Amino acid sequence: MTDLMSLSDHVIVCGYGGTAQAVCQDLMAEGVPQIVVDKSAERASLAETDELPCIHGDVLDPEIMKEAGIERARGMIILLPSESESLFGTMTARELNPDLFIIARYTSAHARNKLIRAGADRAVNPFEDGTKAFGSQFVRPAVMDLMRIFSQDPEVAESEVRVREVTLERGSPLLGKSLKDADIRARHDIIVIAMRKAGDSTRFNPDPVRVFEEGDVLVCMGKLANLKQLNELGRGVLA
Repeated sequence: MTDLMSLSDHVIVCGYGGTAQAVCQDLMAEGVPQIVVDKSAERASLAETDELPCIHGDVLDPEIMKEAGIERARGMIILLPSESESLFGTMTARELNPDLFIIARYTSAHARNKLIRAGADRAVNPFEDGTKAFGSQFVRPAVMDLMRIFSQDPEVAESEVRVREVTLERGSPLLGKSLKDADIRARHDIIVIAMRKAGDSTRFNPDPVRVFEEGDVLVCMGKLANLKQLNELGRGVLA
């Protein structure tokens, strides 16, 4: 069995159902290091039988995710049966590793946008063609995105387009400015696709003249390196 502490730049596969088993075979064929996390003792045992590093535990538990090396991981594939678990698993993972490439499965129409807002880079629907067919072919395009990142130089990976939330904290130079005044698109090459105030619903296509306030959350799309810089600006780290 692989020493878990030696794993780095790996993929964490959450859940080990039928689709996950096929995905793990894809990753193994490409030589991508991986670890399975499943709270079902039966499925965890099956992963070990398939000679995969595995942790029997709940992906919603931050300590379990740290044991899986989430802070050293390159990516995560969330294939849980419950959309609510997938949502909270995405939020937990994003908080523990802001740079993680996250793929999450959904089945209901309203869940996709929630997963993206929670921090998923890709959301995939195994039933999107209207059939009951169910296999890794539905996940494979997103997995190929992940494996493409694995094959890239780290500097190239920084150019990957992602969706991230940026919270405006006290001391941010963006406070008191409008979206138009801040000119985020021109200055940072980032598109603000939605905004929300604390306790309010998300508003897509935000009002360009509304003034930013502390606690506002911007849902942004852009290159990872630029998003990191904007996040620092939102925290008031950068002037």
